[in-house]
Amino acid sequence: MPKFIDHHASLPPLPPEVTQQIAARIRAGQSDQFGVKGINVLIGADGQGWCLSEGPSAEAVVQSHAAIGFPLDLNDVVEITTVA
Repeated sequence: MPKFIDHHASLPPLPPEVTQQIAARIRAGQSDQFGVKGINVLIGADGQGWCLSEGPSAEAVVQSHAAIGFPLDLNDVVEITTVA
């Protein structure tokens, strides 16, 4: 399954319960209705964010984000290859 990383230039402050919901979704390891499975989320001290996921396409990653209220531009999604 292809892997993607996407970038959010600025994230709103996330309440602890939202962070916990995101973490629970990642730990569950299940794909959503778009076939996207979250692997990890990284949040910078400056409010930027990056999401690592697996999915069928960059378009599916955009749809997945939109469905949970985190709009994402297709230009902010990059297919990646991991070395380990």
